[in-house]
Amino acid sequence: MAWLFSPPENVTTATQMVGWINDATSMWLFQGIIGSFFIISLVSMMQNQGNTVSKAFAAASFVTMIIAVFARVLNLIPTWYMSIWVVLMGISSVWMFAEGTQ
Repeated sequence: MAWLFSPPENVTTATQMVGWINDATSMWLFQGIIGSFFIISLVSMMQNQGNTVSKAFAAASFVTMIIAVFARVLNLIPTWYMSIWVVLMGISSVWMFAEGTQ
């Protein structure tokens, strides 16, 4: 496999290195991090006996949506990926309303 990116020149800060890694992976670094965060938070919230699945899904979607918005503002993820989390938050809100969860 050919390497398409040259090594970073004069990378002196951690943010420059993270930006270069994100560019080298076509923005998949933070998409993977955010997706992994959602799965881990969903499973963690479902472990609590007081939470229903809809509550856990809504909480995980909300937190992940906030992180995705911040990542989009910092230009770390594409707009379509942030939109997925906004839509999932809307779906979870409707799900909780339909289930009558408080």
